[in-house]
Amino acid sequence: MKLDQVRLNAAIRGLYEAAVTPEFWKPALEEVTDALQAKSCHFFSNNLTEAGDDLFVTVRMDPDFHKDYLNTYAALDVRFPRIMDGPVGKVLHGDLLWTEEERLASPVYHENLLPFELYEVTGAQLAMPGRLSWLGFSLYDEEPWQEDQLAAQQLVLGHTRQALRMHLTLAEAKTNTETLGDLLAARGQGVILIAADGRIIFANSQAEALQQEQLFKMSSRGLVFRDRALNRQFALALEALHFRSSVPSGETVTLAETTDHQIGVRFLPVPGGISGSGSLLAVLCIPLHMQHGPDPSEIKQFAGLFRLTPSEERVVGAIAAGQDLAQHCRERNISLDTARKHLKNAMAKANCRSQKDLLRLVERFCFFRLR
Repeated sequence: MKLDQVRLNAAIRGLYEAAVTPEFWKPALEEVTDALQAKSCHFFSNNLTEAGDDLFVTVRMDPDFHKDYLNTYAALDVRFPRIMDGPVGKVLHGDLLWTEEERLASPVYHENLLPFELYEVTGAQLAMPGRLSWLGFSLYDEEPWQEDQLAAQQLVLGHTRQALRMHLTLAEAKTNTETLGDLLAARGQGVILIAADGRIIFANSQAEALQQEQLFKMSSRGLVFRDRALNRQFALALEALHFRSSVPSGETVTLAETTDHQIGVRFLPVPGGISGSGSLLAVLCIPLHMQHGPDPSEIKQFAGLFRLTPSEERVVGAIAAGQDLAQHCRERNISLDTARKHLKNAMAKANCRSQKDLLRLVERFCFFRLR
């Protein structure tokens, strides 16, 4: 029966959908198998060095077949080394895999293939670096493959290799993104990756937590900040990304307020995205109270800005580091009244009404100037 080329082309397109959405691999290969008028398909790609990202799909194959094959027959199969040593991207079948004498003498054929009704099995290596990757099909009976079926398999093989390469690249990018997100979340930072069209590509757990504080809202439509000024800055940063122009100084830095604390927000363009996936806009949300305290150089710059005396600088550094005034007095060998006077003077010079306002000002200064 002649192959339906329109159906085959549609099935091949499904392979690329599977590259983006892994759940589609099985239905995509089912369509390919039917388009080839084959009975079954076996497809896998195993990482040879690390566990956890193996891909394994079968179509109309008994699960016990692979268990029996791997446990008992793989070591006896003369076809396996021939496929592994064969040319990359070439479908091997019939005499290219084993001779008639080898097939009839092989326990693999009599005890593994025939009981599971797998006839005229083909095989091809997909040759991905660091992986064992394989694609093969079988027929309903022992009649040989037709020439158009083998040509179609060769076509499918090329597209499957390309789809698999895309799948692995996207999977690596996703892993890298999640690792970055987890790292920043551990430091208290939320990260949201935005595509040029405004779609949210990724948001880590800390970003989800900040959404609960109503700093912004994430949805299928994109990201919306509660603060209008922030939305304007976000729109400008996204527009610059969309038109491939530059965001001033490479990033936009701003500040947002919640009921309890300050959130530093950076809009940072990521040219080329992750693994060349297209330029992205990274939105970093940094709760300032969760960051490490300012170091002496930061306090010195803050003191220089507001013309603080050395004594006022030291008391500001102490409270910014979480030290209470009494401890500061003991270390400096000064009275509590003197320390309070230094703190009051520093607050006046910085135009702060309270110690809390002063600490928030130090947080803002460090975020904008140095971090």
